[in-house]
Amino acid sequence: MSTSITPDTQSLIQELMAAMQSGSLSSGTGSATGAGQSSGTQNSQEEAKLAEVFQELMALLKQGNQEGSTSPGSDTASPAISPAAGSSASATPATGSTSSATPASSGTSSPAATAVTSGTSGVSAGDGPNTTTITNTSNHDEKIGQFLNGGSTTQPTAEIDLKPGQTGTLKYENGQGGYDAEADSSGNFQSTASRLEFYADAKGVNNDDVSYIDGRNASIKVSDGNGKTAGDSQSIASDAPSNAVTKDAAGRATVTGWYDGSTQDMKDGGAYMESKLGTGNAYIHPDDDRNATSSNPMTMAQDTSQHYTADFGDA
Repeated sequence: MSTSITPDTQSLIQELMAAMQSGSLSSGTGSATGAGQSSGTQNSQEEAKLAEVFQELMALLKQGNQEGSTSPGSDTASPAISPAAGSSASATPATGSTSSATPASSGTSSPAATAVTSGTSGVSAGDGPNTTTITNTSNHDEKIGQFLNGGSTTQPTAEIDLKPGQTGTLKYENGQGGYDAEADSSGNFQSTASRLEFYADAKGVNNDDVSYIDGRNASIKVSDGNGKTAGDSQSIASDAPSNAVTKDAAGRATVTGWYDGSTQDMKDGGAYMESKLGTGNAYIHPDDDRNATSSNPMTMAQDTSQHYTADFGDA
């Protein structure tokens, strides 16, 4: 605001001072002479004049304020345009603001998300009264898929993702059969994968086994919780014949399975697995279930348990 006094303002100030002096004298004279009526009239006229001078003076002062607030070179912004520092009325939140217009990203997962991904929590997929609870005992992340008989061999009907040490459950209905298998490092399910095979009849009587007939990309060990087991938890791929091992994009090994023994690689892979594991805990050949009890992989046939635990480890 400018502090200079314009000629109009100076003139009004002089009139105001004169009116005040005149009013003071008139008031004193009126009291001394007792001329009440004349003094009252004069006082009223002077008060009106004084009020008029005040109004003109205030108008000039107000005009001076407005000119000062909009004058070029002013370094004080109008509050209506730019709120003072610390104001919470900003129309555009500053970076880092948690304004309701732009919710801040939270670093804390929701309880539901945490339950799926943390520790050894209960990841679950599929439906039915029969369950296989799987623990990842390998040194890498695992994607385990459930495949039902007669369906796709590349697109699972249910799947779970497990980090090392994490546990999850796959479920299936009575009357359903199929297998659980681990995907390769790219998330694709290969026909050469290890299989945890299952079948539950209409009454929930189960028949589980482990098969490396098509190949072995994981060790699998399964238990019914009542003393029956199948499979193994050994890691044997590192010593397999070089012609009987393939590796995926991340270098994870698969030992070639016997399958039908039609190639040398199949024969070598099958022979190697049999020498390391035998046939009493897992299928190496399609007809191993014809073997004597000690070397027969059907150790969990006609099992009344409907709840199994399994470990998927390194091949």
